[in-house]
Amino acid sequence: MSVVTVTEAIKLSGKSAATFYRHLKTGKVSRATDGSGGIDTAELVRVYGELKETTQKTTKIPVVENNDISRENEWLKGQIEQLQQDMRELKSESLEREKRLMALLEHKKESDGGILGKLFK
Repeated sequence: MSVVTVTEAIKLSGKSAATFYRHLKTGKVSRATDGSGGIDTAELVRVYGELKETTQKTTKIPVVENNDISRENEWLKGQIEQLQQDMRELKSESLEREKRLMALLEHKKESDGGILGKLFK
């Protein structure tokens, strides 16, 4: 059989790390004699019986194409530019409206002036 690392042996045995290390310490499980420091799978079968399969669970993460990201990025930049332009126009319109209102107020003050204007109101 083959020699595996302690971490792989823990996974193959299905035991917790603490239990496995305790078994190593007490001699229930012994390391390989080839000097690698690993555990022979035959030793794992002797102690724990049939080994667990170590199939790695893979989670598929959706990968977005670089072109899609670039296209979305350009679209968002266009949206930002459009919103900034809209804000500038609204600010300009607001300032013009304020100037017209101030002019109307000043004109009204001038036309109300004088004694005759106040008497015949």
